[in-house]
Amino acid sequence: MDITSLRLFLRIAELGGISTAAQDLSLSPASASARLNKLEEQLGARLFNRTTRAVSLTTHGEDFLPHVREALDALDTGADALVGRLQDPHGLLRMTMPGSFGRMYVVPLLAEFRRRFPRVDLDLRLSDEVLDVVGGAFDLLIRNAPLKDSNFVARRLAKDRRVLVAAPDYLERRGRPLQIDDLRQHDCIGFQHRSTWEFQTGETIGIECPVVMNEGEAMRQFIEAGGGIGIKSLWNAAHSLRSGALVEVLPDKPLVTRSAIWMVYPSHRMVPQKVRAMVAFLEEAFSPTTPWDPRGADSPIESPSSTSNVNPDPQSD
Repeated sequence: MDITSLRLFLRIAELGGISTAAQDLSLSPASASARLNKLEEQLGARLFNRTTRAVSLTTHGEDFLPHVREALDALDTGADALVGRLQDPHGLLRMTMPGSFGRMYVVPLLAEFRRRFPRVDLDLRLSDEVLDVVGGAFDLLIRNAPLKDSNFVARRLAKDRRVLVAAPDYLERRGRPLQIDDLRQHDCIGFQHRSTWEFQTGETIGIECPVVMNEGEAMRQFIEAGGGIGIKSLWNAAHSLRSGALVEVLPDKPLVTRSAIWMVYPSHRMVPQKVRAMVAFLEEAFSPTTPWDPRGADSPIESPSSTSNVNPDPQSD
């Protein structure tokens, strides 16, 4: 069996279609189908269930997939070593991350990354929705929580801290809450109409949110416009807090925070150099202090270790 056929098998599994995988590898659909048929004949097993609408792995295909991934990773790493490219990362790096976090803190860094590693091409997808990791064939994800899938490694990029915020004019109109229970008398903004907010004092309050939004940046703008009180990540609200567009509500009663910013990538035995380069680059940029807190003033939070396969409670930005 040849390398191209193995790469084709991997891309069909990742993309869910023969034609799409063929295009990705610059093959014609007919050539791709012929290669797949020959590979299945050589193995004596059918690797995919094919219908007019979809292609899915058979049980044999699922068993074969991790071995193909490991073999191709080993081959690519060996080829890199042979031509002396281990210190010269190259190839296409596919990344995904929350839209607001990416625009504020990652995209401004990528020009410098490209200056350091000009042989690495970037495919960046900004979305507050958790995209299909396998189907998207992403090499690196930045998320508010690592994935539960044990096939992925999560490295903590930065601490997160949640704060209650509101616009000064809203508090002038409606009054500033002095106790947690006072929040029931206010317009609160959340990601669902019925939200539960936990505080480090041990108190928990159920909040009815008259306004619900599924995108963190839009929520921050709505709060800045005087729409009410909401929970924001410190990284998202830091600039607005410094400028006075937002103020912290109940600062002496901090919220419970279980999340952090994580870098997630497949746990292959040999991680490609392009991924290693980006992980190291981002770790350098986000330490010893985070970009949103140059004074290093973000409060400590309880969190898992810096490398983990465990998924803490996910929270949006």
